[in-house]
Formats: sequence, structure tokens, C-alpha cells
Amino acid sequence: MVSPSTIGPLFIPIGTNGGPQVVQASNAGDGTLSLQVTTSASWLSASIQGSTICVVNPAQTCQSIVISFITASLPAGTYTEWLTVTAAGAIDSPLNIPVTVTIAIVPASLAFYVTPNGSAAAPIYPQSPINIAVGTTTGGSWLSFSAPLVPFAFGVPYFINVKAQPGQIPGRYAGAATTSGSSNLSDNRTIAVSMTVTTSPIVQTPISTVRLSGYRGGPKVTSNVTLSNIGMGTLTLTGASASSSSGNFLSAGVVSGSTLSITADPSGLAPGAYSGTVTIASNAANNAAVSIPVDFAVATAGSPSISQGGIVNIADYSAIPVAQGDIIAIFGDQFADPNASFTNPGGPPLATSLGNVQLLVNGVAAPLYYVSARQINAQMPYGAPPNQSATIQVVSNGTAGNVRSVSVAAVSSQIQIWPASVITGNYATVVNSDGSLSLPTTAGYGGFPSRPSRPGETVTVYCTGLGQTTPTATEGQAASSTTLMYVPNTTVTIGSSGALTPAFSGLTPTAVGLYQVNVTLPVSIAANSAATLIVSVNGVASNMGFIAISP
Repeated sequence: MVSPSTIGPLFIPIGTNGGPQVVQASNAGDGTLSLQVTTSASWLSASIQGSTICVVNPAQTCQSIVISFITASLPAGTYTEWLTVTAAGAIDSPLNIPVTVTIAIVPASLAFYVTPNGSAAAPIYPQSPINIAVGTTTGGSWLSFSAPLVPFAFGVPYFINVKAQPGQIPGRYAGAATTSGSSNLSDNRTIAVSMTVTTSPIVQTPISTVRLSGYRGGPKVTSNVTLSNIGMGTLTLTGASASSSSGNFLSAGVVSGSTLSITADPSGLAPGAYSGTVTIASNAANNAAVSIPVDFAVATAGSPSISQGGIVNIADYSAIPVAQGDIIAIFGDQFADPNASFTNPGGPPLATSLGNVQLLVNGVAAPLYYVSARQINAQMPYGAPPNQSATIQVVSNGTAGNVRSVSVAAVSSQIQIWPASVITGNYATVVNSDGSLSLPTTAGYGGFPSRPSRPGETVTVYCTGLGQTTPTATEGQAASSTTLMYVPNTTVTIGSSGALTPAFSGLTPTAVGLYQVNVTLPVSIAANSAATLIVSVNGVASNMGFIAISP
């Protein structure tokens, strides 16, 4: 393990190199830990130093990784890059440590975009306490500032604030903020401030940097990114272009509406770290100000690799402890041939090898639902010891990949959530008594009708991770349709209903690893298009989903 697992955000004055940071790596197993470290940017470097006492656990000995920041030439802005730590034969190798720095400056200008009656703010980072005076030349008193609420320290920002005034018509308004009193003379300046009031969309990127990974000679890797609209109207992307640090490995295009695809091609690249930028064209008022940095890590071809954080439950793809008998998804690379995918040719029992690919849990092949180049769906064995970590490893065509660990629990209740492609919102997979889907719309999905559930109706909630049953279940085997396999001590909460006792909670007959909870809605339950729904087993609450309830 490494500590800390993230670095930053660090604040570095513009034109300077940041001070060193130290990460400690410890060995929780046997043998000798032989570390290697690489970085994804030229302004970031790291070296392995000698052994020292671990800060987290003084009884252990750690190896120190000293990180250096060559940031003097970086322009103002926030940057996120990665430190990759590998140790041959170690569990959970490689580890990617995100490193975030802000090159701090009092800027020469700030441009804001707001809706009518909207507001926005931007931080500024002087190197010592300052005074600020604000004024506007058009539009009235829409400009202000906020000083830190705590004693000044570098990296604690002041804020320049704008707020559209009542009745202020769309347009561009000008003002200025003058800073003074800093011991660093470059902090004392006049900041030109503009505020554009608009009824058009205002685009916002959901992440600071897109991180992609592939392997030399492998297939293209694509990630879809949906941009947010914090303005008015409907955001529409009209184009996207990409630039690359090396070659033309990066491309981008519009998928639909506000979603773009970013594709990296590793075929002509040597193993290493590469970067690029995606620029969008849209109908947003601030279109010219938006771009998305991309980092691309290219690995050596050869062995399957499970991604860091790549073991999740199938219900909502969250990386939480998985339950005995849970259905899990494993994400990574080189699990199978690039364009191949495999599923079980018939019904249960599930195979433990598909397309010459196995998933080992604590060294034993687990039942498989699906295998492709970058994803495996499998069932966690019921015999995996709870309250411990299990090892996960992919073996493809006889070649064993890296080993990751995952925490195992007796119960990790998870309601299955409909994907956003079905309906917007966190709606649970619930079926009404007539077989229709419980959704706030009557549009249906996948050939099935849908409608809100009715008070007094018995509905079926589909889940994973409810744990071992009575009688006991066996991984990979279909649940009995003659002797029901129960999960005791189950309760359901819907809105403010209090704990409801289901008519049945257990494995869905003839299915593998899928649970269902049949519960009757109270006759007096209030109508709600998005009532909260939680399933608990032995007091362990599930994730929260929504259920639509009609009047």
C-alpha cells in the first residue's frame, strides 16, 4: 500500500518549482518489495529513496518515494498527472497516484458567464495578504470580492464574485478588481473583469483530465464524456478536434447532443505516457474557453491487466466491498483478443473458463457470465471469507496477469439501477404485479410497458449482494425453482414508510446470483415520482434507488 494515495492539490507560485513531496510504500505481505516509479508529465519526477519508519504504522518499515516538481515554466492553471508505482509480483500493482497542482497567480483578467439573475465566482491566489477594491464601468454593482474566513496562508484563496442584477439584460459588462498591499509585487495589479449575461447554454466539463490506457499494438480506446450545461436552453456540440503531444494518436467526435467521444490509438506508440487536448465547438456562450486535457498511458503488450479500482459490483458499478455470491465486473485490458467476446453457450451451471480466459479468486477459478478484451463479469464464490481481502487475477490463454485485491463482506446489498440510457435519474429495477416496469413514464423500455407503481401493489425489487441463503446456495448454480432460497432479516424502506417486511427475499428462481425482494406498498403511501427505496439485510443498508408511485 502507499500513503498518501493522492497528492494535492498543491499550490505553487507561478515561475517557481514546487517543494518535494514524499509518498511511503509499505509491504503488507512476504518477500521483498522492489519498487519502480514512472510519471506521466515532464514537470513531474520521482525517485525511490531508502527505508524509513512508516508514518501510518510506526511498527512497519516503508520505502520513501520523493516527488519533485519542475513547474517553473508552467502557465497559470490547475494540472492533474499521475505517478505510477509498480512492484513485480506484488498484489495491487501497479498503483496510479493522482498528483494535482495549481500554478497560482493573481490573473490579469477574468471572464464570467452567467444566466439572468445568476452568479459565479473565481479564486485568486496571492502570495501574501492583499486588499481588493472593485468597481464596474457598465451594468451596476454586479462585482464583489470575498476574503478568506481563516488566517491567510498561501493556497487559501480570495474570491472574485459576480452576480447578475435584477432586470439586467443579456450582454457583456465590464469592471475591474484592483489588488494592493501584497509583499509580492506581482500580486498588486488591476484585474480586468467581464461578466456576460446570457440566455444561451454555458458549457462545463465534468472532469479536469480524461485518463485513458491501452497497450502497444492494441485496439483503439474510447471514452464518452457528457458535458454539463449550467446555462439556459439545450447544449449542442457541433464538433470536436484533438491535438497530441506525439503523433496523431488522439481523435474526438460528437456522439450526440452534449456527449463527445475521445479516442486514443496506441498502435504506433511505444510504451509510455502521452498527452493531448480535445477542443469542442458548441452553441455555448463560453465555447471558446473550454478544452479537455487527455492523458494516455500505453503499456507493453503481453499479459492481462486489471485496472486500479477496476473491481466493482454489477448493480451500480460502485467499488465497495463485494458480498459472498455477488456479481462483479472486472475492468482492465488484454483479457481476451481485441474484438472477441464470450458468454455461456447454454444455461447454468456457469463455466469457469470462457474463450481460454479464467478469473481466479483466491487462486480458484470463479464462475463466469461474460468475457471480453476489457471486461469480465463473474460471480464471487460464496466460500470467500468475509471481512477479509480476496485476491483477483485474470489468466488468459495460460498467461497470468497482475493481482488485485477486493474486500469481501457477508452482505453488501445493492439495488440494481437502470442505466441513464433507459431513464434519467437513479431509478431502481422494479417490476409491478402485472409485469410492467416501475418507472415514472409510460413510454416503456425494451418491449416492456412501464408505469408508476400503485399503493397497495406488490412489486419486485431486483438486487445483488444479499449474501448466503437458506438453504445454502452454490456459486455458478441456478437457484432452485421448487425450494425457494431465502435471505432472512430483510427489510425495505420506501420514502418515509418505515421498515417494511417483504413477502419474499432471496435468489430469483433459475437465475445465478440475482436476488429479488417482493414487497407490498402501503395503501396509504404518498404519490411520488421519485420515492427513495432502500433494501437492508441484517441491518446493512443498500444503495438508494428511486421508485415511482402513482396517486
